Amino acid sequence: MTAPTPDARRISVGIGQLAITRDPSDLLVAYGLGSCIGISCYDPQTKVSGLAHILLPSSEGKRFDEREPARFADTGIDVLMTRLAESGAVARRLIVKLAGGAAVLGSANAERFKIGERNADAIKERLKRHGLSATAMDIGGAKGRTLELHPATGKTFVRTAASPANEL
Repeated sequence: MTAPTPDARRISVGIGQLAITRDPSDLLVAYGLGSCIGISCYDPQTKVSGLAHILLPSSEGKRFDEREPARFADTGIDVLMTRLAESGAVARRLIVKLAGGAAVLGSANAERFKIGERNADAIKERLKRHGLSATAMDIGGAKGRTLELHPATGKTFVRTAASPANEL
């Protein structure tokens, strides 16, 4: 990952959370993406940046919880798109990147639940409803990831505990 500026404000986006910024000195980070998926969105014209940390594929009719707006792919993507637009981003210009969706529950549970795979499918489908698709992805496997979005440049980086950062 490129080194953030010394005055960078690191904003940690926890499970079920999302963050939107226009500040180029911010750094949006989603740690611990196991079966969860991080979604970075960047509008290169307005420099509006957003990052969501999706936990599960579907709200299945559960009531929306403002404390965890990105808990579910179906409701979380909608909230992310709304908040990006409210901040000045234009959907057709968004550069969208995804990371996570690993099978981290062990091979028996991974096959049984397929949470990471289901998350990826649900996110891609919901993005499609907004006329979007990911321009880059690092999804699947068996290792957790960290996803960073640098609003100053729009660059998105992904890393595992055992690997150096790679730009998506």
